[in-house]
Amino acid sequence: MDKRFASALGILTAAAHLAVSWRYGYYRDELYFIACAKRLAWGYADMPPLTAFVSWLAAPAHYELAALRFTVAIAAGITAYLACAIAAELGGSLWAQRLAALTVALTPAYLFLGTTLTTTSYEPLTWALAIYAAMRLVRSRDPRWWIAIAGAVTFGLYGKYSMFLLAAAVLAALLFTPERAVLRTRAFALAALATLAVLAPNLWWQAAHAFPMLAVLRGDVLGRHAFNSGMQFEFRQPLVNAGVFFLEQLAFANPVAAPIWIAGTIALFRVPDLRRYRFIAIAFVLLLAAAVLLNGKGYYIAGVYTPLICAGWVALERFWIARPAWRALAAGAVLVSAGLLAPFTIPVLSAPGLIGYSKLLGITGRNGAPAHLVQPLFADEFGWSGLARSVAGVYDQLPPGERRRTALFSDTYAGAAAIEFYGPQYGLPQPISAQNQYYLWGTGGYDGSSVLAIGASQADLLHVLFRHVVLAGTFVDPLRWAIEGPTPIFLCTQPVAPLKDLWPRLRWYGA
Repeated sequence: MDKRFASALGILTAAAHLAVSWRYGYYRDELYFIACAKRLAWGYADMPPLTAFVSWLAAPAHYELAALRFTVAIAAGITAYLACAIAAELGGSLWAQRLAALTVALTPAYLFLGTTLTTTSYEPLTWALAIYAAMRLVRSRDPRWWIAIAGAVTFGLYGKYSMFLLAAAVLAALLFTPERAVLRTRAFALAALATLAVLAPNLWWQAAHAFPMLAVLRGDVLGRHAFNSGMQFEFRQPLVNAGVFFLEQLAFANPVAAPIWIAGTIALFRVPDLRRYRFIAIAFVLLLAAAVLLNGKGYYIAGVYTPLICAGWVALERFWIARPAWRALAAGAVLVSAGLLAPFTIPVLSAPGLIGYSKLLGITGRNGAPAHLVQPLFADEFGWSGLARSVAGVYDQLPPGERRRTALFSDTYAGAAAIEFYGPQYGLPQPISAQNQYYLWGTGGYDGSSVLAIGASQADLLHVLFRHVVLAGTFVDPLRWAIEGPTPIFLCTQPVAPLKDLWPRLRWYGA
């Protein structure tokens, strides 16, 4: 293994992510994680506790972006290092190792995940580590590799429950191959028991709250809709969603690099020297099937591409051993395309710069239409302070007596978390919301006699639950155009029942 190159690339990858992590603002989920960090628990309605704990670690730095995103940048660097190790394990030369690691480091989905704290941000690392440890186990039959596998799976599950999909897919894939012998060991049983034991507090929390995560997954499918820009990436209809899901796999791992990981998948089945590791390809096929059956989102299996990319470069290296020009052309195409796509997944440009770049490529501002920030993930990093300021403008106009009993109710956890984070500087009280974990945190003691409701998604329900609903204000941020239009702020009074009785009707579990 080319440890010197792997180490250098890992350090440069982490440094690059940290260098630009401050450029935009807090992503919607990051504000929610901060809110959860102030209420640490073994679980939350829509996620395990890792991201909340990581956010809590950033509290001494006042949740500054660089501190909040420090660990995911490090995870991105380690993932690039692991790509070298996986390519070496597959028998790749220095050339294949370096190309694999560079391709992984520049994979579009991984660029975003290494610069933004989300529940998915650790998946490229934990999935790659689990698969690498499984490869070493299959080759060496050394039972000590079960310790690494158990550690990767446990850490991954505390970050996101989708690690269950990978673990199940790999175990099932091993059963289809002669390597199933590694499962008939005491070490495997001990590793499984240890993993369950460490996960027990989180599983107990979910059980004690009637497994709200299952309701969140159901609500996520039912609540899918197009963005304000007209773009839509997830659908309720299974067949439509499946088609878009497969297209997203090409986009997330760089469309130009798609032949690489596709070749890697095939090579794991067909190349004799690689067939020992064909369980990876089988697991990938099973993951695709599971994601389609579950009506999953495109990024649900994003963590699996590191070993497939590595296998692809190793296989192509052998195929093109007498064709160095072809090899150089493929490497150049992948790396150049990754560079061209990078501004859409890592904030190397300012917002106006990205809008100008998008316009240059003809993505926005065509036929005299206004140019917009079209990347929805980046659009969701703007406007949160402005939302709190707009709410404060409406709140401050209320008579003092009414103001004291007025609840600030956001239809989303992101809006509530933004007001909780930015609101104190404007004199706003603790907000409430009925989405996901905020629902479990309750009504804040408000009786519902006066509610400032932020957001349009539950507007029809508000007119049912309150006899008097008026539009008191509107918030607009042009940089949020890709995901949403104007955000209404309603003043709701004369509830049909106390807020604590209306609360279950307002509940919204979903993403």
